[in-house]
Amino acid sequence: IAARVLEARNGVGGRIKTDSRDGFLLDHGFQVLQTAYPEAQRVLDFERLKLRHFAPGAMIRIRGHFYTLADPRRRPSHWLDTLTAPVGGLGDRLRLLRLVRRVTRGELEDLFQQPESGAIDYLKAEGFSHAMIEHFFRPFFGGVCLDKQMRASSRVLQYVLRMFAEGEAAIPTGGMGQIPQQLAAGLPAGCVTTDARVGHIRGDMVFMEDGSRIRARAVVVATEGPEAARLLGSEPPQGAFSETCLYFSCDRAAWHTPYLVLNGEGSGVINNIAFPSRVSPAYAPAGKSLASVVVLGDPDDGAATLAQRVQDQLADWFGEEVRQWRHLKSYRIAHALPDQSPPSPNPTAVGSNTRHRSGIFVCGEYESLPGIQWALLSARRTADAVRSYLRGDPASG
Repeated sequence: IAARVLEARNGVGGRIKTDSRDGFLLDHGFQVLQTAYPEAQRVLDFERLKLRHFAPGAMIRIRGHFYTLADPRRRPSHWLDTLTAPVGGLGDRLRLLRLVRRVTRGELEDLFQQPESGAIDYLKAEGFSHAMIEHFFRPFFGGVCLDKQMRASSRVLQYVLRMFAEGEAAIPTGGMGQIPQQLAAGLPAGCVTTDARVGHIRGDMVFMEDGSRIRARAVVVATEGPEAARLLGSEPPQGAFSETCLYFSCDRAAWHTPYLVLNGEGSGVINNIAFPSRVSPAYAPAGKSLASVVVLGDPDDGAATLAQRVQDQLADWFGEEVRQWRHLKSYRIAHALPDQSPPSPNPTAVGSNTRHRSGIFVCGEYESLPGIQWALLSARRTADAVRSYLRGDPASG
């Protein structure tokens, strides 16, 4: 089957993209690949990506100090720090261990058959203390879903905990953009056309913005929600969450941690900070470090003002040396994630409908959940649906 991939931007990958600036690798927003993703294990060559792993756990800022909350199974040397950190009490630690054991039992599909509630209500029902929810779950899970209010489904929370428990949070040595590039490398030569923006779709005809037309037996729309709605002439999705990611250059220092650093204080603009170059040295030139700071939402501040606010908070956290950090670039991602509030779809359901109308299919965060795992699974199912349609299977079209 001959296929053409029309990419509106200058490279494949959508939101998973890496820029190079002054010797630094800048991912479009802070992102990681969870090695436990079943579809990633199925279609990606982890060895060729040369994955580098963040430390399993997090450092949390609470009342002016940093505390390490590490996975005791993989970082037993940090058990005392983890036990004594003021992130809830001993009962919270035991509840978390029991919850992790529960969500890692059985098949992944089982999680999406569980009774559903909002994440906050679920954690309260599980008995977690206010301190544990505010100091750990809100910056951690709120950061994963880009929503400090933690309105996402309890099923999403269980799924996230399972992925972190079963695998590693990793980045390819050469940046997250290596993931779509690896996938694109497996396509036939010449089938991908970049800088090719589609104007609209009508029947079996694709109308390009440059005035050209392409007739196709089947069309797959694989883009973010608002753009897909424009192309399909449907209502745009509601409740998207945005992210602003700021990158800073600084001199390499021993204290630059391989842990994700969470703001457990709940004040200021920063939700979390990471040092990708501490995990993969290729992210920064020799002698330098790259700091990645995530601000939830899209603040009204201009780029310079927001960078200054972030740097002021970092100086309060790490000292006046932060004043010497150089702001490299900010990424404002308006539609970073769709709303994941209950009722949530079951992304594992077999036979979920990927067809918009006869001959036109959608692929991505439709009747699914956001994330690399579900994007890859949606792609495989959409490909199967298109194949069946082209073979004349009436159930597919």
